[in-house]
Amino acid sequence: MSKKGDVVVVSINHRLNILGFLDLSAHGDKYEHSANTSILDMAAALEWVKTNIENFGGDPNNVTIFGQSGGGAKVNTLMAMPNAKGLFHKAINQSGSFRTAMLEKEETQAIGAEVLSNLGIQSDNVDSIQNIPFETLSAAGSKALKTIEEKMKAEGKPIIGFGLGWGPSRDGIDLPYGFFSKEAFELSKEIPLVIGTTKNEFAPFANMRFVDASEDQILAHIKEQWKDKSDAYINAVRKAYPNDTAAKDLLDVDTMFRPGAVLQANDKSAIQNGAPVYMYLFTWQSPVFDGKYKSLHCMELPFVFDNIERGNQMTGGGKEAFVLADKMSQSWINFAKTGNPNHPGLPEWPAYNSTNTATMHFDNTCEVKPQLDMELFEMVGNR
Repeated sequence: MSKKGDVVVVSINHRLNILGFLDLSAHGDKYEHSANTSILDMAAALEWVKTNIENFGGDPNNVTIFGQSGGGAKVNTLMAMPNAKGLFHKAINQSGSFRTAMLEKEETQAIGAEVLSNLGIQSDNVDSIQNIPFETLSAAGSKALKTIEEKMKAEGKPIIGFGLGWGPSRDGIDLPYGFFSKEAFELSKEIPLVIGTTKNEFAPFANMRFVDASEDQILAHIKEQWKDKSDAYINAVRKAYPNDTAAKDLLDVDTMFRPGAVLQANDKSAIQNGAPVYMYLFTWQSPVFDGKYKSLHCMELPFVFDNIERGNQMTGGGKEAFVLADKMSQSWINFAKTGNPNHPGLPEWPAYNSTNTATMHFDNTCEVKPQLDMELFEMVGNR
């Protein structure tokens, strides 16, 4: 990517899990930022870029942050962080809108208290946690998460994401706003955004048991899941992807990651006088393992970085993959430089809004289409 586009690509390290998100803010000013130290690390890395990137040929006034999956969620987090404003100027979120809310301080402080209890540390001796071996600390954290998750479920509180885990929280200091709040969208209104997902994400793995199933078996499974709405579900999937013909295709469409991306794109594009939003859907199907991978979670990464050969176990390394990688990586490069992902190798990619719902489908033939899975998402959401 750097050689192709004359861009500087920076990757960063930051604290994760219990090291990045253990909230001990109930124990004095010393720990007031403890709930989001992982995010503060990212902001510190951006401060480093601002100070030093000119030494590497970069422009501190033209910084794009981009991430995939959890990295995409981190992009959203930084866009909602007041102290990160001005440290970056464009953003790309790849499959990272699955989490639309954050934990609140009440919940993260409860997790912190449970960790201390598991470790036998009294509130007047919190500093001694510095001497706990990581393995012991991590085990105490895992146990605490399970305990608090059970309590939250018993109280009828929703569990964010894929189960209670370590992540950013609305601490009222470093992260005062929710990801999808009006305040967060207003804070990042000047940041152009590319956002999208892969067509299948985790669904091919989740449905691996149906790889050799007959059409009748798959339809019976759909009937079991959707009951009297089975026909409506099948019609909604076929409306979204009319060229899909295999029965298993009916199961393998992602309905976990893309709905959040659509919601975010709708809300951000509705901000008055805001920067443009560009929506994509990566629909290219991998030929690896006789097509079992499909457009799996992470599949777009070798195309974005234009390193198809390094990812040939996932992409197959065929000619068509190289052609698409050239087109997709150029879009990312152009967006980083100008805030617009268009280039001559693609059809015109209009900015997205909730009315035109213009979505670039990255495939062997790239096409812009309106949102075709609206009915499908409504069904899944109502369910």
